[in-house]
Amino acid sequence: LKGLDKDMLKLMGFAGFDTTKNKKVPGNVDGVVSINKPRRYRQYMNRKGGFNRPLDYVA
Repeated sequence: LKGLDKDMLKLMGFAGFDTTKNKKVPGNVDGVVSINKPRRYRQYMNRKGGFNRPLDYVA
């Protein structure tokens, strides 16, 4: 019964799966990861010190 399971997995193509984590994958030179950066909000109105100065970053 165990040999039959291995044959079935091989038939379906599951025999050679392995992880690609931290490995170089051939043909994936152009691979890109998008990194989500937190947004930086700037306060335009109601700032201490008036308008003629650089904008404040809020939280």
